[in-house]
Amino acid sequence: MKTYLSFAMAILIMAFTSPGCKRLIEVPASKSQIEVQTVFSDSTLATSALLGAYYSMTQSTVSFKYLSLYSDEYAQTSGDPSLDEFYSNQVRPDNPLNQSLWGNLFSVIYQANAIIRETSNSPLSPTLKNQLTAEAKFLRAFANFYLVELYGHIPLVISPDVQENKTAFQVDEPTIFRQIIQDLNDAKATLQPSYKGSGKVRANRWAAAALLSRVYLFQNQHQQAADEATAVISSGQYSPLGTLETIFLAASKEAILQWWATGGAIPDGSALIPAAATSVPTYVLTAGLKQAFTAVDLRGSKWIATRTISTSGNSTTYNYPSKYKNRTANSGSAEYPMALRLAEQYLIRAEALAKLQRTSEAIADVNQTRTRAGLCPLSATTSQQDCLQAIASERRLELYGEYAHRFLDLKRRGELSAILSPIKTGWKNTASNLPIPQNELIYNSNLKQNEGY
Repeated sequence: MKTYLSFAMAILIMAFTSPGCKRLIEVPASKSQIEVQTVFSDSTLATSALLGAYYSMTQSTVSFKYLSLYSDEYAQTSGDPSLDEFYSNQVRPDNPLNQSLWGNLFSVIYQANAIIRETSNSPLSPTLKNQLTAEAKFLRAFANFYLVELYGHIPLVISPDVQENKTAFQVDEPTIFRQIIQDLNDAKATLQPSYKGSGKVRANRWAAAALLSRVYLFQNQHQQAADEATAVISSGQYSPLGTLETIFLAASKEAILQWWATGGAIPDGSALIPAAATSVPTYVLTAGLKQAFTAVDLRGSKWIATRTISTSGNSTTYNYPSKYKNRTANSGSAEYPMALRLAEQYLIRAEALAKLQRTSEAIADVNQTRTRAGLCPLSATTSQQDCLQAIASERRLELYGEYAHRFLDLKRRGELSAILSPIKTGWKNTASNLPIPQNELIYNSNLKQNEGY
C-alpha cells in the first residue's frame, strides 16, 4: 500500500492538491503539464493518482467528529475554542477546523477532476480509463454530497482548471444533486461488483448504488432509494449482518466501502481514544445520547466505553465513543474508517418503504438492526408513524458518530431547531449551514457567505 503515501505525497501534492489549489498556481505551467502527462501515460502512476484521491478521502474523515459536536452526540473536554464553536453552534468563518473540512473535501474533488480529464486524453487502455474515471466520479459525488449538505450553496467544480475555479459562482442545491446523481449513475454503470485490489477500499458497483440510495432518500425519491438499497442488499455480498464486534474491522463483511488507513488504525484513533487509564477523553457522549441506549441494547456496551477519573478525591465518569478500538497503528486487529455499510442500507430501505406506505416490509428491514442489537423486533401491527419513529431512533443509535449522520438526519427532517435549541443556547436557524470559510471568500470574491455569518 505504499503507493497511497509515496505518490499522493509527491505527485499529487505537487500537481493537484490543496484546498484552494493554490499550490498548483505556484508550479510553472509547463513543468506541471509535463508531470501530469507523465503520470497519465503510465498505468501504475495513473492508478496511484487515484489511490492518492482515496488517501485524501481517508484524511478528510478526521473532520466529521466535529459534526457530532455540532449536533447532540458529543461534548468535548479540551476547552479548545475551535471545538467549542462547533459544540455551541457558533462556528466562525475563520475557524480552522471548518476550513479543513471544506478544504479536504474540495481537495478530493480537484484530484478526481484531474483524473477524469487527463485519463480521457491519455494512452491508457480503454478498460483502465473507464475504471479510473468511474472511481473518480464516485469520489467526486461523495465529496459533493457532504459539501452541499453542510454548506448549502457551493460552487459546482467539475474541472481541475485553477483559473476557472478561482472565479466560480455558487449554484443552487438541486444543481449539485443532479451532478451527484449523474456521477453515481455513471460510476454504477461502469464499475463491477468485485473490488479492485485487496479489501473493500475502492468503490465497486454496490458502493455507487449504496451512496445513490442515500442521495435518493435525501431527495425524497423514495422508490428510487428503495430500489438502489434493494440492489445492494440482494447482491448477497454483505449479508447477513455481522456481529457488533466485527463491523469496523478491515475484514468486515458488512462493509460496502471503507477508506484504507495506515497500520489498520483510523486517523481519528488518537483523538477519540484516551492515551492512558488516567486520561480524560477529549470527546464524550452527551447525556442524551447515552440515555438513548437502553440497558438491553448491546450497542451501548459494545460501542461505548466508560472511564472514571479521580481528581482531588472527586470522581467523574466519562462515556466516550468506542466503535473503533485501535488508538495507534498496528495496535490490534486492523480497522478502517467506514464509509458505507449494509446496516444503513436496511435503514434507508425501511424509511423509503414506510414513506411508500409499505409498512410491513419496512418493519422487516428495521428489525434487522434491532434484533442484532438485542432489542425486541417491532410488531407486525406497528403503525406507519410508529415505524418511522423507530427507524429514526435506529438511525440515531446504529449510526452514531459516523459521518455526520445525526446532524444530516435532523436537518433533512426539519428537526434541528426542535432538538438543538433546548440544549444549545447559541442555536439559531441559520446554523443549519456552516459558514463558507473566510479564506475561500478572500480567494474567490464571487463566493457569497451563508446567511447568519
